Amino acid sequence: MRYRLQIVILAAAALLLGAACSILSYCSSGQRFRAATYNVHYFESGWQGALSTIKILDADVIALQEVLVSGTSPLPLLAHEAGYKYVMSQPYVRYGSSYWVLAFLTRFPVLDRSEIRLGHSRRALRVLLDVKGTPVEFVTMHLTPLAGSSSGREDIMRRSDHRKLELRDLFRWLGPPEGPRLLLGDFNFLRGLPGYWLDEYEMLDDAGYEDADSGFLPLNEDTFPIPDSTRNALEKSLPGWAIPDAITLDYMFFAQLTVDDIWTEEREGSDHWPLIGDFRIP
Repeated sequence: MRYRLQIVILAAAALLLGAACSILSYCSSGQRFRAATYNVHYFESGWQGALSTIKILDADVIALQEVLVSGTSPLPLLAHEAGYKYVMSQPYVRYGSSYWVLAFLTRFPVLDRSEIRLGHSRRALRVLLDVKGTPVEFVTMHLTPLAGSSSGREDIMRRSDHRKLELRDLFRWLGPPEGPRLLLGDFNFLRGLPGYWLDEYEMLDDAGYEDADSGFLPLNEDTFPIPDSTRNALEKSLPGWAIPDAITLDYMFFAQLTVDDIWTEEREGSDHWPLIGDFRIP
């Protein structure tokens, strides 16, 4: 009986110690924040639809791509309605008098901002934010599209070469991470397909960044549902079961941060789904 009692006491002590360690780890694990990236597809469904999605995300920092400016920018009103400050880039795609910009919505104070052209026509926007007392870099970009409506292998490879050039420009501009840094945006490449896009994914790893949604298998959260028109075209040469419902084009790559969780919100209002991540500063 005394032996059994000792075992029970030791087991209880071990459980209490484990709980205490978990609480201590939680309390000392650094500041937390939520970030998201969202290609708003030039507000095709109206900026109010994007606003509805942005409010649901409840993120501290949101990177936006394909923000359409036609006449006046919707960003000031969008940011005000959603309760954010905003930072906007120079144009990177033009359609007559209209154009696209990159943008950040942030609840944190902006310490610095800068931007650069990538490759032939793309851009990256960088902000340094005061995240609860710690400077953290956030960088968003929208790289060359994966493919066109009638792209063959040669065109796909040419686009891949453009993205590689854009990534090299990005890494040269940013330099190695010297503190917490998060790259988030529409990278327009697929993970895990050797000969087409795997090289681009590995470029981020070689530059010192980790995929926030990484794992042994290429099973990132899908962010781009395959349109019916694309599916119908693919079914002419592929069986329907081989065509996924959605693919991954949007990513978060980080340095000197810890990931708690990452997920997508399957929302209407854009041809992309927003990607959201909870992070900690070590």
